[in-house]
Amino acid sequence: MDHATARPLAAIVLAAGRGTRMRSDRAKVLHELAGAPLIARALGAIASLGPAPIVVVVGHQADDVAAAASRTLPHADLRFAMQAEQRGTGDAARRALGELPADFAGDVLIAYGDMPILDPATLGAFRESVRARGDALAFISVELDDPGAYGRVTRDAAGAVSAIVEARDATAAVLKLCEINTGIYLAAAPLLRAALGELRADNAQSEYYLTDIVAIARRHGHPVSAWRAPNPAEFAGVNSREELARMEAQIREDVNRQLMAAGVTLLDPATAYIAPGVTVGRDTVIGPNVQILGACRIGAQVVIEGTAWLRDTVVGDRCHLKLGVRAEQCVIGDECEIGPFANLRAGTELEGHNRVGNFVETKKARLGRGAKASHLSYLGDAFIGRDTNVGCGVITVNYDGYDKHVTRIGDRCMVGCDTQLVAPVTVGDDVYVAAGTTIVRDVPNGALVMAHHPQRERPGWTAQWHARHAGHPKAAPHPKAEGKTGGNAGGTPGA
Repeated sequence: MDHATARPLAAIVLAAGRGTRMRSDRAKVLHELAGAPLIARALGAIASLGPAPIVVVVGHQADDVAAAASRTLPHADLRFAMQAEQRGTGDAARRALGELPADFAGDVLIAYGDMPILDPATLGAFRESVRARGDALAFISVELDDPGAYGRVTRDAAGAVSAIVEARDATAAVLKLCEINTGIYLAAAPLLRAALGELRADNAQSEYYLTDIVAIARRHGHPVSAWRAPNPAEFAGVNSREELARMEAQIREDVNRQLMAAGVTLLDPATAYIAPGVTVGRDTVIGPNVQILGACRIGAQVVIEGTAWLRDTVVGDRCHLKLGVRAEQCVIGDECEIGPFANLRAGTELEGHNRVGNFVETKKARLGRGAKASHLSYLGDAFIGRDTNVGCGVITVNYDGYDKHVTRIGDRCMVGCDTQLVAPVTVGDDVYVAAGTTIVRDVPNGALVMAHHPQRERPGWTAQWHARHAGHPKAAPHPKAEGKTGGNAGGTPGA
């Protein structure tokens, strides 16, 4: 490795702006794209080069932006510079330099926090090209058919870069140029410090333009190179809700195309919202209106019927997720059957060959291999053994108003319908629980547990009930003869 390649690298990320065209109270870089904040996606690409430190310039909603950056790069040398008053990109870069060590003499990469589809490979190629040339200052440029409001790259008669001119300050001749500045720079720290110190706010916006460092460097005899990137699309920023939606659609289309090429069936690609980085096994079928977000891993030969929402969830091979399944921060083992309309909350772990059926909710629940809860149950803070069957309407009563408590149910149990288990409580192996039981103390292995109230009947009660309400506007016709009424004679009528 030569000396140039070994030079240390730091990074500055400009993320202080509010983004007025977003028409939002949130900082622009906090808006989400494909399940992650804009700044998270930009930082991921920048961090791939291994810079240290990374200085993020914050301003509007500084604490929230800093928190999002820290969540994205929890182990990086991450620092923050405050730009309370928006005085331009040059002012932001000056503030960031104050967070670098005073003796730092390596290279500084400068980029924006609202460029969410930057390709790490492109940044790497740019860095290597600049270091091979030995330039003290370089930036990435692209050619656009319609440059719009982007800063134009001007060159001298020999073709060397002479300046970057902001569109607001450009002449008609300069506005005809099609080479534009992307806003990504690589500069030797000593040159960057000197150039930023010479910035002046004598322009249409009365701001300190970072772009002016190019003309300053040239004035002092330093060559400046423009590395022309092959794909202009990846440098697009997000400045409006419309641009955000277009970029979301572009990312989604790219992800879906890659998955289908790898052997995944998408029944309706237009409504499959799958985050970049999600892995899906071969011969898996994903139905319409499905969102798979975060760090999900989906196995092979899985069927996800549709209208499902998954985040940070692992799904094993040959699982069947029926209509309306929701799962977050869960692990679903092989060959499980989930739903329809099941809600697997954070901390749920299914060992495999499990069934969690319609209108079942789980939270921090671990189900052993073969355990089933087929319908209408809540299992929270629970450990359920292998081959145990949880009946309809079962509830683990886990919250006392102050703390959550754990329910443990052993292997091969049959938990009858409408059972309440008041935690903390342990039910042993091979236990049968009769329907309608409330369990308040531990149950030993192999026991039958019940808490039945005796059934009582009052013959003729229904006719007397109707007679007392004769003449009521809602009174319904009924047999007058005692004992002729049908239905649930012992029940209490509804309103």
